[in-house]
Amino acid sequence: LMKIGDVVMFTSKCSYSKWFFGRVGIITSYRKEASDGYPYCSVEWMHPVPYFHSLATVSSFRADKFEGL
Repeated sequence: LMKIGDVVMFTSKCSYSKWFFGRVGIITSYRKEASDGYPYCSVEWMHPVPYFHSLATVSSFRADKFEGL
């Protein structure tokens, strides 16, 4: 079970992996069940992630895209 303050790594091979795979962040919020029935978390990245034409400092994804470290 993930909780706020946990250090996690993005490990999903989804369409976002091009930018986020292997990136490490800290969970800043966790929602056990979103409208689609899955848990989600917001992560503050340890290092900003180049994403298109900007740097992502915080992102929200389904929790199953992360593994705890």
